[in-house]
Amino acid sequence: MPIYLVPPTEPSPKQAVIERIKALPNARLLIQCNRCGSRSVLTITNGASIVAGRYKRGTVIEDRICADCHRQGIRSFMLPDQPKIAREPKPRRSKPKAVKIE
Repeated sequence: MPIYLVPPTEPSPKQAVIERIKALPNARLLIQCNRCGSRSVLTITNGASIVAGRYKRGTVIEDRICADCHRQGIRSFMLPDQPKIAREPKPRRSKPKAVKIE
């Protein structure tokens, strides 16, 4: 059974616009979605409230998610999580031994 290579198809008008947006130069180093090229960011919190007339932010559930992908039901993180630096444990101190005074 021979294998045939299919030539790439022309992108749809929507895909052409997305590729053109993703290829634009980003002079101000804006956060941009890797999937759709959007620059709108979404933060989801739980348990927000008003205390003494001021907004109190709740627990952050999701941070830096693409808002356009989220509307389509896709979780696309705009920035990867920063790697955590593994630290060496502190040396344990031994208890001082009691000295008998005669």
